[in-house]
Amino acid sequence: MKREAWWLIAILTIAALIRLALWLQPLHLPANDEVEYLTVARDLLAGRGWSFYERYHWLRAPLYPLWLAGSLWLSGGNVWLAALPNIALSVLNVYLIYLLSQAIADGAGPWVHRLAAGGAAILLTNATFASLYMSETLFTTLFCAAWWLLLVWRRRGAQWRDWRLFLAGGLWGLALLTRSMPLYFTLLVSGWIAVVAAGNWSQLLRRPTPVLAGLIFATSAVIVVAPWTIRNCLSYRSCILIETGLSYNLWAFNEPREDMATIFRVLENIPDPAERAAYATARGLERLREDPAIMLRKLWPNWLAIWRVKAIQDRFLLEDYRADPPPLLFLSALIFDDLLYGLIAVGGIAGLVYGALHRRAPAVLVGLWLIYFIAVSLVTHGEGRYRHFIFFALIPYAARAWLALPHWYRLNQPALRTALLISGGVGLSILIAYQWEYAIQGGVRSFWRLSGDLARVTGNLPQAAAAYRQALAAQPTPDGYLVLGDVLRIQGDNEGALNAYRAAQRLNILYPPTYIRLGDLLRATGNLDEARQAYRPQYVSEQTLIDLAWRDTRPLPTPVIDVGDGLDFGYLVGFYPAETLAGARSRWTGPVARIRIPATGQVVRLRVAALRPDAPVTVQFCSDNRCHPFQLDTNWRWLTVRLPAPAESTTLRDIELRVESWSAPDGRELGIVVDRVEVR
Repeated sequence: MKREAWWLIAILTIAALIRLALWLQPLHLPANDEVEYLTVARDLLAGRGWSFYERYHWLRAPLYPLWLAGSLWLSGGNVWLAALPNIALSVLNVYLIYLLSQAIADGAGPWVHRLAAGGAAILLTNATFASLYMSETLFTTLFCAAWWLLLVWRRRGAQWRDWRLFLAGGLWGLALLTRSMPLYFTLLVSGWIAVVAAGNWSQLLRRPTPVLAGLIFATSAVIVVAPWTIRNCLSYRSCILIETGLSYNLWAFNEPREDMATIFRVLENIPDPAERAAYATARGLERLREDPAIMLRKLWPNWLAIWRVKAIQDRFLLEDYRADPPPLLFLSALIFDDLLYGLIAVGGIAGLVYGALHRRAPAVLVGLWLIYFIAVSLVTHGEGRYRHFIFFALIPYAARAWLALPHWYRLNQPALRTALLISGGVGLSILIAYQWEYAIQGGVRSFWRLSGDLARVTGNLPQAAAAYRQALAAQPTPDGYLVLGDVLRIQGDNEGALNAYRAAQRLNILYPPTYIRLGDLLRATGNLDEARQAYRPQYVSEQTLIDLAWRDTRPLPTPVIDVGDGLDFGYLVGFYPAETLAGARSRWTGPVARIRIPATGQVVRLRVAALRPDAPVTVQFCSDNRCHPFQLDTNWRWLTVRLPAPAESTTLRDIELRVESWSAPDGRELGIVVDRVEVR
């Protein structure tokens, strides 16, 4: 293989490893548009079509929900595995940016293309979005592929019969069906294609083939979009070309007199998306007629919003967005997200401006796209994650700019000064918009947390506690108090640990791990009533506590587990919240449930019943890969099983209950009911 191929393989491998490492974290909590996309995808799989948008505040472009539905279908409904196709697309995007850099064809050497691909590979924004259930990654794939084909078409002679022109138009149409933002830019691209096919402006109208080339591209895109538009025309009272987000933005982001909750409620009560869009448009235009200066007042905030690195929920893949990002990940993000983004933005714009001033056709078209993107964002709504629409264009030119910097004296000086002036303005905007307090506090906190984690791993608990206190001094967070409490508990300072856990709870009463840690310590120290109270929070679901307690705590062995009494957290998983069933406070299992019991136990007894209409059922009792079948009916029964010797030297061991589930009317998949577990 050629040397360049090895470089490319190495870069793509790094890209894949970064994305898989982020994906291997615990499944993150869906946020922002993810909730919508997952709901629509599940509706599509369940045969409910696009019914979600009969009660939502806009109609979304269809392609990403269809992609996500296909991913969920391939993964058997497993949301975590459903991210893998998106991760594959994200790695493909790195390759496409490499190809796009080559296709610019401005004489740049291989190091430019390698740097462009490398930047795309390690940019954490791209890597993080690979695991998010959001449309940006799919859009980037389709849009970048269309641009690459157009640039290759230009290099290969710009003939109207070239299949690349047809395919580029089709991919452009698919990109529009993912995010419709480039819709009106399609006209500019068609014009650019005609000029390129003609050779120059003066030849444009002297023969029909250049215009035909532009029409072929536009028609190919229209053919792809048309079925969705026709479907909308037949389904609603008026036609919707692709989506209605612009109508919503017109009302919601022009200083409406109503709050967002009211806007949502009003729009969601209009079942027809076309009527809903018309109403939102009318309200937005009405507000602008009242106060036209709104358009001027929003320009500067939207300008900053375009370039701001914002600490939104989906910046890190967190199981709970009240948690702290892992320290090493936060510190890495300051370099490979914030700093690298700044280098890409400043360098990319400098390279684009310099190339456009030299009338290099790709730079002119890419520059027009950047201007179009900024203009649309300024007059509608600016948001940091919209930068995915321009990253593919900025990265190749940023690579050119930074590699050319050591040889700046060889460049055209007037063009260089103009490029530096414009890119400097963008860089200044990034610095103004940057959340310095968040970065500094988070960076110091993460440094001390990482120091404490390393000290804890090496067994130096006093040093770990001191480092955790330094982290709290920099920025108090629930997780900061929890890790301090954990260390104090290991050291035997139960009072200090209790104080730390309670401080974590006071900081955020919605954060489930605080209740788990506090309840476990109170139970271990014999404060049973207080432990029950800790395990019964007002703002956190019992189901969440059941699942987290199993994963995050190792409770003390106990010979009796009174299931459902409020002290069984950490001993059970695969169970539902407690309820009174057949006269006993107990819990339903799911199809598979596990129970932790003392490892030294020789005999286990369970009081169980199959309180379901299809009883009797067969239950498998399993321990150490040995299973015993039992028949259960609707009466309470004691199951007694002699346990094999434990395979490992440990304080706890697991037993497992397996049963064919029954679909309850409330949607739960129910197994059997467990009331009590005794071990001797």
